[in-house]
Order: sequence, then structure tokens, then C-alpha cells
Amino acid sequence: MSESNDTQDVEELRNALHAIVDDVEPRGDTLPRLLAARQRRSRRPSRRPLLAAGGIAVAATAAFLVVLAVVPTGPQAPEPVSIAPNSYVAAPAATLASFDVLSGKRTDVLADLPAPAQGPLAADGNRVYAAVPAAEGSDIVALGADGIVRPVAHRTGAGALAAGDGLVAYSDAGEIVVDGADRPRRIAVPAGQQVDDLAVGNGGRVAVLTSDAAIHVVAPGGTELGRPMSPPAGTCGPRALAWADRNLAVLAAADCGGAERMRIATLDADNGQAVGGGTPFSTGGDLGADQVQLSADRVGRYLVSVADGRQWLVDGTDVRPVARPCSESGCATSPATFWG
Repeated sequence: MSESNDTQDVEELRNALHAIVDDVEPRGDTLPRLLAARQRRSRRPSRRPLLAAGGIAVAATAAFLVVLAVVPTGPQAPEPVSIAPNSYVAAPAATLASFDVLSGKRTDVLADLPAPAQGPLAADGNRVYAAVPAAEGSDIVALGADGIVRPVAHRTGAGALAAGDGLVAYSDAGEIVVDGADRPRRIAVPAGQQVDDLAVGNGGRVAVLTSDAAIHVVAPGGTELGRPMSPPAGTCGPRALAWADRNLAVLAAADCGGAERMRIATLDADNGQAVGGGTPFSTGGDLGADQVQLSADRVGRYLVSVADGRQWLVDGTDVRPVARPCSESGCATSPATFWG
């Protein structure tokens, strides 16, 4: 074989190798070894020297790719949080887990909490908030879309918790803190009043249920509760609140003289007028305002969840019980919430 042919073969071999291993990083002596093998074979008669060398290069490249595929190159990122249809979130033991609202089965363990949840959970899309006991009060922690639980606030006691529209709201020492914007907004609560429930709506409107059974709607940017809403006659004993688009859903006693039947009334948030009366359903006992959570999903269904494990799915006129959320380590003792 002539010297010019050898030079041409070597150049073609270099180009072929560069094309094959462009995106991998082989050993530094791979190319010289292949060229040396090529030159040794060139001294023997052969019809396909370049093909043989190319085969070696392909085999070597495949070996590199296999090593890259099976050998970890760094710490593994957490699995992103995913939301299954009909999913709600509860806190059995010291975990956050998702459950199917129709079958009652647990669908996923989302994260571990620093301690068992204290009070109701709150959700804003796929972001979940919980309060956990801490020194001199409680910490508000959030499960992000990346699957990691992070602390977001500390308060001096326990109380209401809500989230929505990119904001989280919680009651603390005579005020309501709304955080998530440029700076926290603080809404003063009159002396002698406590906050039983909160709901954060589109635009940052905050609905507040106080211990005197009054409902307030605070405008975006507002720092005072203002005058309470005037609910329609027959709306007695409100226990929990949730936003239903621009309207306000209120879990209230179906009979003003009793507490074992509830309904979810829908009110116009601007004037308190009734939009929907709601279907009464039996609860088997009273629901304390500090022990129950009302949440809504994207298709207009409501989940009523009580700390003692009682739960109901309200879908229009259809009301069905939901199994208590439990895991191998125990059952939830905090009210659950829809998410997504």
C-alpha cells in the first residue's frame, strides 16, 4: 500500500472517530492505539482496513456510552411532585401523602415532615403548606414542586392556614400575615377575636372567618378586616370557607337549631347574597371550626375534612363519605385538602 493511501486512510479514520465520539469523552490514549493497530494491519494485505478500524471505534464508543449510562455522575435530583386525578393531600404520621378521593387509597408518599402536622393543610396548585410544632410556636413549611420541604415562616402559636394565588396566609398573635409578595402584608384582628378560618382567592383577596361567626372579605392590599359580610337569612353557624372562583363557599349548619347536618352555601363575595343553597348532609356530630377544612378542586367539587378522620366529597347534590387517610405508621390527625 502506498504512503499516500496510508495518509488518506489515516485522515478518514480521524474524521470517522471524531464524528463517532463527538459527544463522549473516551480515554486519552484511544486514538493513538487505534491508529497504531491500523498501521500494523496496513503491512498485511487487507481489503477493508478502514472498516475493521471503524468497527473497533464503534465498539469502543458503545462501551463508553454504557459506562456513562450506568455510572452516576452526581447527586440525583428529587422527583418532581406530580398530581394524579381525584387527588388530595393528607398528613398521616409525619409525612405528606396523596390519596385518591374516590377509592380512598394512598397514591404516593410526597415527603417527610419535620414533625407531625398541626392544624389543617393548605395548598396552592402543587405547593402544599403545613404547620409543624416548633420552639415557642410553630413553623410553616412548604412542599415545593421539586419535592423538597422548606420552612417559610414561624409563628408564636397555632391557628388558621390558607394558600392561593401564589400567597400563603396564616393567623399569628392578633393578626393575619399574608406572605409571598414583595413584603408580608399584615391584617389586624380586633382584640378579643380569633381567626377560625382563612381562604385566599384570586388577586389576593382574603376571606376571614372570626370566632364570633362573622365573615370578612379583605381586598388585595387591605390591612383591616372592615365590616363583616351580611350573609342571607338561614346561613347559620359557619364552620369553614373556600373560594369558588369569584364566589365564596361556606360550610355552615343546615339547621340553625342543630349541628349534625351541614351544607355548603355559595355566596357572592361582594355583597353576601346567596348564589347556591347547597345540599344538606349528615355529619354524625358537630364540626368544630378549628377542626375542619373545606377545599375545592378545579371541577367544582368540595372536600370536607375533619381532624378526627371524618371526610366527605361534595359534588353538586351528590355527597359521599371518604375513607380516613392512613399509612403504615398511622392515620392523619389534621384536616386534608384538595390540591392541583
